[in-house]
Amino acid sequence: MKAVAEEVRAQVLAFLQRRPDLVAGDLSAHTRLAQSTCRHFMDGVNLVNGQDGVAAEFSRVLRLAEAGDILPAGLTPVEITESHPEHPERLRRAKDFYKIETVACVATTLSYCAENGLIGVVTGDYGIGKTEAVKAWRRSAGKKFPSLVYEFNEFTAKNIVAFVQAIATLLDVPFPVGSNNGQRVFEGVVEALLDAPCLLILDQCETVSPRVMQIVRQIHDRTREAGVGIALLASPVLMERLKGSRIRDLGALSSRVGVWTQLRGISSAEMGAILKAEGITRVDDDAFRLWHRAVGGSMRRLMASVTLIQLKHTGKAITEKTIAGVASSLWGMTVGPRNVAVVA
Repeated sequence: MKAVAEEVRAQVLAFLQRRPDLVAGDLSAHTRLAQSTCRHFMDGVNLVNGQDGVAAEFSRVLRLAEAGDILPAGLTPVEITESHPEHPERLRRAKDFYKIETVACVATTLSYCAENGLIGVVTGDYGIGKTEAVKAWRRSAGKKFPSLVYEFNEFTAKNIVAFVQAIATLLDVPFPVGSNNGQRVFEGVVEALLDAPCLLILDQCETVSPRVMQIVRQIHDRTREAGVGIALLASPVLMERLKGSRIRDLGALSSRVGVWTQLRGISSAEMGAILKAEGITRVDDDAFRLWHRAVGGSMRRLMASVTLIQLKHTGKAITEKTIAGVASSLWGMTVGPRNVAVVA
């Protein structure tokens, strides 16, 4: 029956919420069902007919997981993805900031890294909201975890001494000046973290050289037992480098990653809710679809376009022509019903 299937699916989703180290595919692998059947069930597709056996199988595997007979915690890295609820319930604005699913996903990852002393990788396109999500976590759930945030620049991303000196400065560790003192600074950083463990949140990691990543890995190796976690925020290219790299330094780091989180950005449902909250309601369907494609998942782009439309088109109907003009003005894009292209 549909009600039974929906109840089991809800139970599975609740279990996955409690276990951020797992995704639905981990449970599916222990069923006797085809992967397509499992995906349809978890997506809520065809819950009316023929789902009694599927629900029973998921219920069986769920009981095994809850009892610890399968999928024990902390053994395998996890890939956390956004669920994008069709009707987002938590949308609260504060200076161009909304608590969308991306924010919740980043918060789950940071808390998991802080609680378990893990290395986590969070990737998403530029403007998707990673940095703002970190700030939100530190204001809320992250308050109970000591944490430090550092954003790489062109110097620290390429130079190991500049990097450890920057971290030493964050930790208030005194250090001698000079490139020959890198080892002493490194030891001072490790000692400070052992004395006062925290979560190190490193941003703009897609720019970082393998040698600097090796230092990140070595810091974690020396401090993990004390409870130090590290979160690496980057564009998607870092995920590709870590998962596919044959470079020794990156391979050593990727083997220690405990949490993989890939962000997709703002969904159409979330965007619709935000536009409504911003008082933009007269948008025809074609214009909305074009707008969502032009935004490309970027919260930064969305809020910039919302601000421009509020200034120039208050009270007016928003059409495809309106969105084309906004995209051209803000991002140099040529957009139409079937394309979203950046002008060279």
